[in-house]
Amino acid sequence: MKRLFRSLLCFGVWLGVLVLASVHLSGYAQTVPSLTRSAAGADQGELEKLFGGRTAAVPTAETVFEGAVNPDEYVLGPGDRLNIVFWQPTFREYPVVVSGDGSVVIPLVGVQPVARLTLTEARARLEAAVSAALRVGRITVSLIEPRRFRVHVTGLVEQPGTYVLPATARVADAVDLAGGLKRERAFARGDTASKMIASERRIELSSPDGTRAGHADLLLFRRGGRLKANPYLRDGLTIHVPYPAGAFEQVGVFGAVPQSGLFEYVEGDQVADVIALGGGLAANADSSAAAVIAASGRRTELDLRAAGESGLEYRLHAGDRLYVAGFPDTSRAGSVVLQGEVARPGGYPIVSGETTLREVLQAGGGLLPTAAANSARLVRKVPKDLVEPERFRVLQANLLNMPKPAYETDPELAAEFARWDYGTVVLDLTDAQREGSERGNLRLQDGDVLEVPRSPLGVRVLGAVNNAGEVNWQPDGRLSHYLTMAGGVNKLGWRSRTVIIKARSGSHLQYQSSLPIDPGDVIFVPAKKQVTGWEMVKDLVAVSAQVATIALIIQNVGKGK
Repeated sequence: MKRLFRSLLCFGVWLGVLVLASVHLSGYAQTVPSLTRSAAGADQGELEKLFGGRTAAVPTAETVFEGAVNPDEYVLGPGDRLNIVFWQPTFREYPVVVSGDGSVVIPLVGVQPVARLTLTEARARLEAAVSAALRVGRITVSLIEPRRFRVHVTGLVEQPGTYVLPATARVADAVDLAGGLKRERAFARGDTASKMIASERRIELSSPDGTRAGHADLLLFRRGGRLKANPYLRDGLTIHVPYPAGAFEQVGVFGAVPQSGLFEYVEGDQVADVIALGGGLAANADSSAAAVIAASGRRTELDLRAAGESGLEYRLHAGDRLYVAGFPDTSRAGSVVLQGEVARPGGYPIVSGETTLREVLQAGGGLLPTAAANSARLVRKVPKDLVEPERFRVLQANLLNMPKPAYETDPELAAEFARWDYGTVVLDLTDAQREGSERGNLRLQDGDVLEVPRSPLGVRVLGAVNNAGEVNWQPDGRLSHYLTMAGGVNKLGWRSRTVIIKARSGSHLQYQSSLPIDPGDVIFVPAKKQVTGWEMVKDLVAVSAQVATIALIIQNVGKGK
């Protein structure tokens, strides 16, 4: 008895272990795919960076809609779930599924074929059948859930194969599920790149019986937003992505379009199609002036405002080029800003390149009595590619052993220039408001800012002086005055080589007594070149060697005679 009890106990323990193991393994089997899917999703971005392609998306059982299903376009097939509601003689709902042979069974009516009918056509057929069977019958038919079916993606995609998709999916969904169009890795400009080697415009669609079922143009869909170029999928459809057409099978669009260029030609291309490939017409496009030039050189004038053969529906051929003319840019509307000592500071509209400084000052009420008219600053916007090189040069002058600068202390002078905005000039507005004054005829540009200070700008004294910096401007002040204010020239200074940088013109002028110094000017005193005793000896030896060489040449010439 004890032996039997022990045997039963052992058997129960082993049975329990087996049950637990099977539960654990089944749970593990259910968890592995989800982990794999998450890992694939996490690594997808990195794979795209490395290989230029796309990893295949993981199929999902969830149906995603673009919107309400169009009953005139949706074609029924095996697996579609419908809901039939009887309103008469009594209210009753009958959920049905389209069977494998493409039919549905309706109580009291019988079997009705609906496959390959649009939802609208199926509704009409079922309503007619119910009316014929039940004199007072009235029904409505609605789609509950679209069917799912297999499609085959072949050719130049990353992962050719068979995929299951819902009937609401389009060709682009199947191609994306197959990893996207095929690319190949290339080495360009020192880095890896990917190049498209598949056709985007000539994707072939075939029915299960091998007959042609149209084509898809994913480039026209993605660039031009043409949904018809990305058709819905059908049961058993084969999507084949071929190689792109050769260089002789191209069309082009150039001129007033955002993205001009050459594109793969597709039979039946019209002018409207290539314009869509080019991103549509630009804002300055002249729709009345377009032309198609054929490979033979024949020119055809078109009016893109027309929808017929003389315009957007003109049919293109391989090798054709569409040229769209553009209107000149006549929009010069802009604005300037007045700041400081003017009667009405603020922004003022102008016509860029035409409105003068005098006109804007008059619109702003003129200068106030407190304005330093000789020290106005005009700040003009300039492209960034002009500003950055200058800043880079200033920075490098202090960091690297660059070629010999204009002066020994050029970095200090360059740092002074960097204090001011690139494109800033100092203006004297003393008589700018007077009619006939040349100063008032300055033509303004969009974005200009005119600053009128209360006090005159100072004069910067830099270089080999004891106290470099800015000093007050003095009417009729001479060089000696400003040098004295800056503590005088130090023992390294080369006063006779003093340079004046004019704030109004940017000119570098050697100082002369007749040269006035205006507000904002920069006085720069260069340093004398320091020569050591060793350098003097080297120079003396070099000169002596040259003299000896010349004497030897003369002596040899004399002997030759």
